[in-house]
Amino acid sequence: MNPGLSEPEKTRLDVMDIVQIEQDFREDGFTVVRGYLSPAELIELRTRTDRFMEAARARKQYAGTLKNLNKDDPWFQNQLDCGRHVALLEQLLDARLEPATAAWFDRIPGEAAGIEPHFDAIGHGRPGATIWIALDPADQENGCLYYVKGSHRAASPGKVEQASLSPDAPGVAAVEVAPGDAVIHSSLTVHWSGPNRTSRSRRAVSYFYWAAS
Repeated sequence: MNPGLSEPEKTRLDVMDIVQIEQDFREDGFTVVRGYLSPAELIELRTRTDRFMEAARARKQYAGTLKNLNKDDPWFQNQLDCGRHVALLEQLLDARLEPATAAWFDRIPGEAAGIEPHFDAIGHGRPGATIWIALDPADQENGCLYYVKGSHRAASPGKVEQASLSPDAPGVAAVEVAPGDAVIHSSLTVHWSGPNRTSRSRRAVSYFYWAAS
């Protein structure tokens, strides 16, 4: 958390926001928090990630997806451990969190393939959650996220006919967001992102956690 932010910027969600966020998360397996970052927070996150990615590219690391930012940068470790989103995710999961990773994602302009449908807890079904924060506008043309509503409640999420999923499939929601918006999803919710058919980047940072219980 940036200690220079004023108190109103640190507490942007009121009681009504929290009620709706909890309702959406429990019913759909994901929720969208519009304007989650203040302008100052968005600038800082962009600056931090730009600096990190410049160093990563110098090391010739792949720029489309890069996990474990927290292992190379103490700032991201601090955000993973005690960013202001931690309390919100603990409330949604009704559990203490076990931090896993901070990650960078970009659907690179002109990229022909996105990320295939999956859920984060595949193989063991352990509850957890991710907060995904947009640094650029994300829409259906440049690779926004898609979710299957209610898939976190499936008895065996891995048995979802993922090959048949498409943006037009029943129960699928395309989540188009603006910079500074956040999307929170359960580790059991089926999701994916499409290709980037534009000349625009679609960058984001995520923090992923398991429920410690």
